[in-house]
Amino acid sequence: MKKILFITGVLLAQSLFSQNSDILNVVTTPDGFYSKPGRVTKEDRRIDGSPYVNGDKFEKVIIKDYSKNVQDLRYNAYRDEMEFKLGDELYNANKTEGLKVQFLSLKKTYESVTYSYDGKTKSGYLVLLVDKPKFSLYKREKMELMGGTRSNNGFTKDANDYYERDKDLYLIAKDKKFLKFPKNTSEASEVFSIDKKELESFVKSNKINFNKEPDMIKLVEFINK
Repeated sequence: MKKILFITGVLLAQSLFSQNSDILNVVTTPDGFYSKPGRVTKEDRRIDGSPYVNGDKFEKVIIKDYSKNVQDLRYNAYRDEMEFKLGDELYNANKTEGLKVQFLSLKKTYESVTYSYDGKTKSGYLVLLVDKPKFSLYKREKMELMGGTRSNNGFTKDANDYYERDKDLYLIAKDKKFLKFPKNTSEASEVFSIDKKELESFVKSNKINFNKEPDMIKLVEFINK
């Protein structure tokens, strides 16, 4: 297990967080997971709703091969950041490729990955649903910021900007390549390179719905056997 660099951690924390009494809780590892977190910029306007898909509470997490003394985290699906609090200030944890953050109470694991979708390459957090050497299944959670409306008369109030959850995106990963989860048996046969008749038999006998997450997981688990 990686050890906390206490001396370096304290020095970095002092430079980053001044004389905050909570500096000894900052986790600093050899590859700098928490060594240079970025402070979150506060919005200067009122926005309705929440950017947090799991609620705004900070939760206990486990990060494999790291000290158990990590900050409580929460996932901001609008900024695509893991946030933690130090004193009265809010910070983003560093993104480290391949890092897996397990939220125990939520029974969810987020992985920091670089992936391409719709012609764009992005580094962010995806929910890890199936972790296998052959095919893995991920889910992207995203919040959009929607514009409010201004009243055109003196009887109604202006509507604030608001957060709205985007449709979850499910991605199949193979050899570090990401593809959108197939919509039907024909697409799945091509994506997974499996005999169509064999796949049709499994889908029919298990009543697989390609739009339901539990069924997606069951299908990918079957493909990996």
